[in-house]
Amino acid sequence: MSSTTIRFAILALGVYALAGQQPSATAAGGTETVISTFRVRAGKEAEFAKVHARAWPAYRRFGLVAETPHLVLQGVDEAGKPYFVELLTWTDHEAPDHASAEVRAIWAQLEALCEPRLGHRGIEFPEVRIVRAEK
Repeated sequence: MSSTTIRFAILALGVYALAGQQPSATAAGGTETVISTFRVRAGKEAEFAKVHARAWPAYRRFGLVAETPHLVLQGVDEAGKPYFVELLTWTDHEAPDHASAEVRAIWAQLEALCEPRLGHRGIEFPEVRIVRAEK
């Protein structure tokens, strides 16, 4: 199964699981939903998961993200190496640019645990939109 097929399946699963939970846009330019892919260095999955588990509570504490949608998945790519995917919605398109020092420190730790792979950066986070969510 190709990486693109896996990503599409993950996104579709996330959309299905989060049916009807797309947050409304904010007055400051609207929300921004992203699907983040973390290409974790082999053998660093447990350490990555531990650091990553601190990110969501920090995002919520600083008001950076909507409560839903939020989904974290783990897989193995065609190179046999681990990756994690996270679907989340920033409360505002500019929210990540205004992250606290605490959040930026978590991001630095996550970046150190990831690696470029298969022609992609270690961490990518393209903006997406939920087109349809059926129950």
